[in-house]
Amino acid sequence: MRTFLSITLIALMLAGCTSSPSTPTLPPAGASPDIFKTYRKNGPSDLNLGWTRGFDMSGVAFDNRKTCTLITPMHVVMAKHYKRPLHSKITFHDQKGKRQDRFIRRIQNAAGDVAVAVLDRPLPSNFKPYPLPSPQTNTSLLINRPVAITEQNRGIYFHQVASFTGVNLRMKFTPNQPYGQKKSLIKGDSGNPSFFIHQGQLVLAETHHFGGAGSGPYFGNPEIQASVINAVRDLNPAYRIQTVTITP
Repeated sequence: MRTFLSITLIALMLAGCTSSPSTPTLPPAGASPDIFKTYRKNGPSDLNLGWTRGFDMSGVAFDNRKTCTLITPMHVVMAKHYKRPLHSKITFHDQKGKRQDRFIRRIQNAAGDVAVAVLDRPLPSNFKPYPLPSPQTNTSLLINRPVAITEQNRGIYFHQVASFTGVNLRMKFTPNQPYGQKKSLIKGDSGNPSFFIHQGQLVLAETHHFGGAGSGPYFGNPEIQASVINAVRDLNPAYRIQTVTITP
């Protein structure tokens, strides 16, 4: 597994030398985690020009600690225990910092600590709905894999997969990590998403429920995913989630 991490790190960093700004790559150790240089929830925002520009966060609404994450152009997931109320406004910013506002029209609870909401209208194509891991993904191959962690202060940190327990993915800290920074998750980080990097795209791994290194509902878990699919269909059947089978 150490060999896998070394190869992955080298490959992603080499890809970052020639890739487009929308390709996520692992940053150098200690690199600043900040997504935004200036964040304005009621106007355009300025994104940082560093490595975080490769992480398309246009599908994550950071305007409130109760974060919402886009899984179709019209559906978001939230932490069930920390969800926004019905009819509340959600603000997204695209990769150029331009803002789009939407409102929650309906909410349906799913399995685990997951709630699904449908918006009043879809987001345009420059806002990113994130695919989910396919239930066919071999979870044993994901142990020790890097996970990009977001949190309430709009930063991206990196932990690793520790285990899968029930419907949850549990993460861990690794000493002397050669990329990015680590953060102990605290109250207010609940519901923020974490992502796998797979073949140049972000795949939604979990949304935080527990603190520390982090743990939350794994979106590749068959029970979690089936409940999300059902909620999406019940709220607006014109849309479908996308899934990706993650490989080494």
